[in-house]
Amino acid sequence: MEHVAVTVDQLAALVRGRVVGDGTTPIQAARPVNQAGPGDITFIEDERYAKLLRVSPASAAIVGPHFKRAGVEREQPLSVIEVDDPLGAFVTVMSHLRGDARPRWTGIHPQACVAPTARIGSNVAIHAFVFVGEEVEIGDDCTLHPGVVLQAGCKLGRGVVLHPRVVLYERVTLGDRVEVHSGAVLGGDGFGYRLAQGKHVKIPQTGTLEIGPDVEIGANCAIDRGTFEATRVGEGTKIDNLVMVGHNNQIGRHNLLCGQVGLAGSCTTGDYVVMAGQAGIKDHVEIGDRAIVGAQAGVHRNIPAGQQVLGAPAIPVKEQREVFAMIARLPEMRRQLKDLARQLEGLTRSTGAPRPPDHTKFEE
Repeated sequence: MEHVAVTVDQLAALVRGRVVGDGTTPIQAARPVNQAGPGDITFIEDERYAKLLRVSPASAAIVGPHFKRAGVEREQPLSVIEVDDPLGAFVTVMSHLRGDARPRWTGIHPQACVAPTARIGSNVAIHAFVFVGEEVEIGDDCTLHPGVVLQAGCKLGRGVVLHPRVVLYERVTLGDRVEVHSGAVLGGDGFGYRLAQGKHVKIPQTGTLEIGPDVEIGANCAIDRGTFEATRVGEGTKIDNLVMVGHNNQIGRHNLLCGQVGLAGSCTTGDYVVMAGQAGIKDHVEIGDRAIVGAQAGVHRNIPAGQQVLGAPAIPVKEQREVFAMIARLPEMRRQLKDLARQLEGLTRSTGAPRPPDHTKFEE
């Protein structure tokens, strides 16, 4: 697709920014600062990276309102657009220059299967090979990409986007503007069994799954329905690819669950909780507001609000860093202990004292 050439002034008007420098500078494309060339506009979100503009051949940059031009003087003048949100403005400019805007197709594709009892809102796009079950409700402005499956009784709010091959089991509810990426399975049975007469007997998973508004769920995630009540994910929470959320979990608002996080059943999280990649959470754990769980942490106990934990088992970050430091010193401590053992053995030989036990000797 051809890029549309515009001036810095025109781009500033698009993002409601203030121009510093030559507003007539022509711009062909938007690229990150390490890739931008002549005729490109870039952006700097963090003042720490402002020095990159000194060597960048970019013709213009989008910066924050308190950007300091000192220290980035260049042979070629740099036009600047000042905005409150440089990253958001850069995304808008990039989409505009690439001509991403295109008419959105709406309707029900003839190769989609929609139950007669389903209730479909206005301005909806249901693509080929979508299955919509009985008593499903789909709100206005929703988009269902090819291969989506909605089993009976599901409810979708306004503006929901389901990417290819997303599967919703029975009676799953999605709030407004939820986006679910390819391969995610929502509302599947929880992993619940009891031992009866020497066999693992499944506990019927009769609950539901409720996803709040403005939630985004990554590719190939699995979120189980509740055993008897509902598993819930709160408003604004963002879930990365390959995350597993077990049955009966109550995930708070605006959480961030990074890739390969796993939560066992019946956990509760507060608001603004962050779980870094591959963190694992034991069942029935409670995590307070704004807590941070570090990468690959194994959480086996409740975490109070605001605490940062790391390691397996997870402990407060300060304590875990001390543990890491001690582990790093173990080879040195081993050498020191061997030296002490040799010295002790020498002393016993010189004094005729009994030899120390064998456990004071170390093999390489």
